Amino acid sequence: MALKATNCLGCGKLFLNPGPNKYCPECMQKREEQMDEIASFVRDNPRSSVREICAALGVKKSLVIAMLQSGRLEESHINIRYPCAACGKMIRQGRYCKACGKKITGEIAESLRRVRENAAQKEKKGIYSKDQWLK
Repeated sequence: MALKATNCLGCGKLFLNPGPNKYCPECMQKREEQMDEIASFVRDNPRSSVREICAALGVKKSLVIAMLQSGRLEESHINIRYPCAACGKMIRQGRYCKACGKKITGEIAESLRRVRENAAQKEKKGIYSKDQWLK
């Protein structure tokens, strides 16, 4: 496991990052505590807006949205909409609206089909190897 020097997105200090975290251990712990507070607030105050959550707890809007996108908050308990990462249409859950999700899934499936097709054609052309000569 390689350690990489990274600046924390929360406080800006340099820390040795063993993984994909973008926050130092102190900021990560603070962030987790804030997420727990948000989840508790939303349970106690269903259908709260982001503005209400941010005002009551002093947290950033981006943290509430990140929790929604990652599935840590149920969208049925919160009154929020945010833009689709692809087209900007207002959505209530995930990163993409249904249309963009289908489009992206279709593009991935098409790319996978092309990769498989190219691999099959390369196999037909063949590269002369010891295994082919032995068949």
